[in-house]
Amino acid sequence: MINSVKLSAGFRRTFIQEVLLPLVAILLLTLVGAGTGLFLSTSMSNQKAQAQQQRMIQASFTQSLAEHLRQLRSLSRWEPLQAHLTATPDDERWLDENVGHWLYEMFGHQLIMVLNPQNQPMQAWRDGLPLATPQADPGVQALLRASARLEAADFARVDGRAAALAVGDMGRDAARYRLVSLKFLDDGYLAGLAERSQLKGLRFSDAAASAPARYLLTSQQGDEVGYISWDPTRPGAEMLRTVGPSTALAVLVVMLLCLYMVRRLWTSSLNLSQSMLKLGASEAQALHLAFHDVLTGLPNRALVEERLTQALALATRHEQRVALLLIDLDRFKNINDTYGHHAGDELIIAVAHRLSSLVRASDTVGRIGGDEFIVVMPEVDNIGQVQALAQRILDALSQPFALFGGEVWSGASIGLVLAPKDGLDRQELVRKADIALYEAKSGGRGKYRQFERVMDESIRTRQSIAADLRTALQSYQGLAVWYQPLMDIDGKNMVGVEALLRWDHPTRGAIPPGDFIAIAEETGLIIPLGEWVLREACLTQQRFPDLMVAVNVSPVQFRATGFVARMIDIVRECGGDPQRIELEITEGVLIEDEHEARAIIIALREAGFRIALDDFGTGYSSLNYLSTFPVDKIKIDRSFTQSLGVAENSVAIIESVVKLGHAMGLTVTAEGVETTGQMSALADAGCNQLQGYLFSKAVPLERLGDWMR
Repeated sequence: MINSVKLSAGFRRTFIQEVLLPLVAILLLTLVGAGTGLFLSTSMSNQKAQAQQQRMIQASFTQSLAEHLRQLRSLSRWEPLQAHLTATPDDERWLDENVGHWLYEMFGHQLIMVLNPQNQPMQAWRDGLPLATPQADPGVQALLRASARLEAADFARVDGRAAALAVGDMGRDAARYRLVSLKFLDDGYLAGLAERSQLKGLRFSDAAASAPARYLLTSQQGDEVGYISWDPTRPGAEMLRTVGPSTALAVLVVMLLCLYMVRRLWTSSLNLSQSMLKLGASEAQALHLAFHDVLTGLPNRALVEERLTQALALATRHEQRVALLLIDLDRFKNINDTYGHHAGDELIIAVAHRLSSLVRASDTVGRIGGDEFIVVMPEVDNIGQVQALAQRILDALSQPFALFGGEVWSGASIGLVLAPKDGLDRQELVRKADIALYEAKSGGRGKYRQFERVMDESIRTRQSIAADLRTALQSYQGLAVWYQPLMDIDGKNMVGVEALLRWDHPTRGAIPPGDFIAIAEETGLIIPLGEWVLREACLTQQRFPDLMVAVNVSPVQFRATGFVARMIDIVRECGGDPQRIELEITEGVLIEDEHEARAIIIALREAGFRIALDDFGTGYSSLNYLSTFPVDKIKIDRSFTQSLGVAENSVAIIESVVKLGHAMGLTVTAEGVETTGQMSALADAGCNQLQGYLFSKAVPLERLGDWMR
C-alpha cells in the first residue's frame, strides 16, 4: 500500500516536472511570441502604409502642379492668343472668353492675369470674370509679387492663402507677354487630390496640427506653404481586427486541446480510442481534399465531372434537362499583376462565396482552374431559368470586392449549354460551353452566351484561317501591303499614305482584314505580321521620300517585350526615315497600363517616329489621353464623318474636336470622307487632312505612283 502511494506520488511528481511544466512553458513562449509578432507586423504594416500614402500625396501634388502648368501653357503657346494681346475692346472681349472664362470653366483657374513686357498686369480675371482695375486689386498685386521669380510652376502663399501658381510666356520676340494663373488649395482642390490618391479626410492647415498623418508642402525654393493632413488607412489595425479574434480563438483551442491531451495522458486508458478517432478524421480529411478545391472548398474538377455524369444519367432516365455554365473572371490577370497573387487568392475565395449564394441547393458550384468556375444545374425547367441565373451571376460579380481596405472590380463572362439539346456527352458539353465562353469574351466580356451550332463552325473556320495564315507568313505568299492616300484639306495634294495589310487566300480569295487581323492577334501572329508591314512601309517611304507613311500598331504588338527596340532596329535595317513614319495606335493600347504606354510613346517619339491616335472619339476617355500622352495627330473616327448631314450636332462635335486638337498643337485628320459635302464641312471645321473613298480606296504599291501622277 505504501509502495503504491509512493509510486503514485512519484508518477505525479515526474508527470508534472517532465510533461506539465514544459508544456506550460511552451504555451507561454508561443503566446508571447505570437503576440509580439502580431504587434510588430501590425505596427510595420501601418508605418509602411502611411509612408506609401505620403508618397502618394507628394506624387499627387507634383502631378497636379504639372497639369496646372500644362493647362496654362497649352493656352499661352496658342498662336491665335498672341494676335490678341493688344488693348482694343474687341481683343479684351476675345481674351475674356478664350482666356479668363475658358481657364476657369475648363480647369478651375481662380485668378488669371496677362502681364505686359513691363511686367504690369494688363488684364486679369477672378473666377472667370474680368477685373475692371487689375492694377488696384490686392489679389492681383499679391499674385504679381508671388510670381515675380517664378519660371514655370510652384506652390506658394498668396494673400495669406496656399496656392498653386503657373507662368507661361507668350510671343517669340524680345518683348514677351506672360500669362499667370492661380489655384487656391481650397476644399475643391484637395477633394480632387483625395479622389486621385484615394485618401480620406484630406485637409490643409497653416501650422503643424496634431493630425494622425501630415505632410509639409514646400515650394521649390524650400519655403513652407503649409501642412496637408489626412486620415490614414491602417491595414495593420484592420489585419489585427481580422486576425486577432481568430488567433485568440486558436490559442484558446490549443490550450484546451493541451489540457485535454494531458488529461488523456494522465488517465492513459483511452489512448487507443483517441488514436482511432484521429485516424478516422485524417481519412475523412484526405477524402475531402481529393474532391474539393483547397483554396475555396468548392468541388474540384473530379467531383464536378462525377456530379455532371450523375445528372446526365438522371436526365436521360427521367427526360429532364441539365444546364452547364462555364464562368471565367475578366481582368483577373490584371488584378494579380497589380495587387499580387495573395489578392488574387482572396478574390477567388470571395467569388466562390458569391456564386454559392446564388444557386439552388441541388446545383453544384465548382472551381476547375485558376479563375474558371463551373455550375451544374440539374432538373432545369426551361432555358429562361438558366439565363436568369447567368444574369444574376454577371450582376453579382460586376459589383466591387472589398480587398485589403480597398475595392476591386473584376466581372465575368459565361458560356452555357443545355443537355440534351447540345449533347449528352460530358466532355462534349464542356467543350461547347468553352466555345460559348469564348464568344462571350470576344463580344466584349461581361456577357453570357448560349452555345449555337454556328459557333462551332466559326471556331473551326478561325482555326483553319489561323493555320493558313501561319503558312502564309513563312513565305508571305498572298500577303501584300496596299496604300490609301492621305490628302490635304483641298483634296488636291497627297501628303501621305496609310499602309494597309491585304491577304489573298489561295482558296478563300480576298479575306477582309477585319476577319484575319483579330485571329492574328489571338494567336500572336500579329507581331511578325506588323513587323513585315513596317518593313514594306520603310521601302515605300524611301521610294516616295516626300510622303508620310502611316502604319497601324496592334495592341498586342504594342505590349510585346522589346517593342520600341524592335521598331527602331527594323527602320534602321531597311534604311527608312523614322521622321516620315507615323505609327497609329488605338485607345486599346492605353487602357491597361497608362504609365507603361506613356513611356513607350515617349521612347518612340524620341526615336523620331510620329504618333497618331486612331479612331479618336470612340473611347470613353479620349480627351484625357490628349493631356496624358504626347501624340502628334488625332484621327477623327469615320463614324463622326458619316454622321455629317445626318445626325444633329455632328458639325458642332467635329468643330469641337478640331478646336481641341489645334489648341494642343495637334494635326487633325478626318477618316471616312466619301462625299464632297463631307469634305466641305470638314474644311469649314478646320481639319488639316482628309482620308476616304472620295479620293481613293487602298491601292497596290505599283499603282500608287500612277495615282500620284
